[in-house]
Amino acid sequence: MKTVSILLALIFSTSILTFAQNGSRVAHTIKGKVVNAETNGAISYTNIGLDGTFYGTASNEEGDFELKIPEEMVDKNIFFSAVGFKGRQFPVKQLFGNDFNTIKLQPQSYDVGNVDIEAQNLVLIRILRMASENIRYNNGAGPFNLHCSYTRETTTGDTSFTTKADVLIYDQTGYSQPSVLDAYQSRKYRVRNSGEKYSFASNMLKLDELLALDWLRSASEILNPALLRDYQLSLKDQPNIGGKEYWVIGFKQVLPSLEGSGDYYATFFQGTITISKENYTVKNISAKVKSPKNNRQDRSLAVASGNSNYLKDVSYEFSVDYKDLLLNKITLSKQYTSEAETYNEQTVLQVNRAHANNLTVLNSRNYFPGD
Repeated sequence: MKTVSILLALIFSTSILTFAQNGSRVAHTIKGKVVNAETNGAISYTNIGLDGTFYGTASNEEGDFELKIPEEMVDKNIFFSAVGFKGRQFPVKQLFGNDFNTIKLQPQSYDVGNVDIEAQNLVLIRILRMASENIRYNNGAGPFNLHCSYTRETTTGDTSFTTKADVLIYDQTGYSQPSVLDAYQSRKYRVRNSGEKYSFASNMLKLDELLALDWLRSASEILNPALLRDYQLSLKDQPNIGGKEYWVIGFKQVLPSLEGSGDYYATFFQGTITISKENYTVKNISAKVKSPKNNRQDRSLAVASGNSNYLKDVSYEFSVDYKDLLLNKITLSKQYTSEAETYNEQTVLQVNRAHANNLTVLNSRNYFPGD
């Protein structure tokens, strides 16, 4: 958010320079500070502008601002807006009589429990839209490496086996350009294991399917603003986690779609997303899905006509955690039937270390462990 506010400040500064070059006279210079109305703490990088124009500025890190008002704009309204606060707007002339102005913004509070379902849905759509629009500012930009450990425990009948691997991910652009296409083109990985024997069929890790659950990276599913009205939304909780307040928003598709659930054959899809009230960062995404069948290679793919080698009666739950601006952990619990046998799989991809220096650049995907 700091990055976009600084960018806006530069744009507004350019507008001021343009006015000066055109010979506009300054009617008044307003100075002041933007603060939290409840705590009187400074609100950094508040967007400040004259309504209906591109003319304005931004408060600095201490909340202070200064804006020269051209004489042809003295009849405009001035607005103040910041993430997590209710915006304010009033006639700019109202500030002319003070040498120093203190602008107080109220923290944004969505009292969702006291509004009807339609209004509640609109509020939650706005929160989700803000979370999506701020991914590129709230999360880490590439290039970077993620060093991960992969574990999958599979049980069928009295038999169980474990697949382990080390996964190195290289992401060229990171969360600065969230989209499905960019995630596919810019995110590569390499897989290593402990030298165990493997076969393509038994040990393929399906990392693409797993990483697709990182919806922040692809700005997809519930974080795709174009799909928000396809979901039933509800506020589940407003917890305090580590001293910070969050919204936990429940979502459900009555008629699941491939775009909305990521599963080609899904018949049940619902989950929750946890979003910070402070800056709209996403802390966790969790969901449950049921599907009569899945393609063995990827849940997003159709099963070819005449092909009987697919997973049947599939149900799964997944959880995606974020920490320090990046992906932290993906867990996937899946149950399905294959060749008359019922399988239970528990898969975990844990990020152990991330760095942006001394990078290992990868140009391809290594789909299964081994050399």
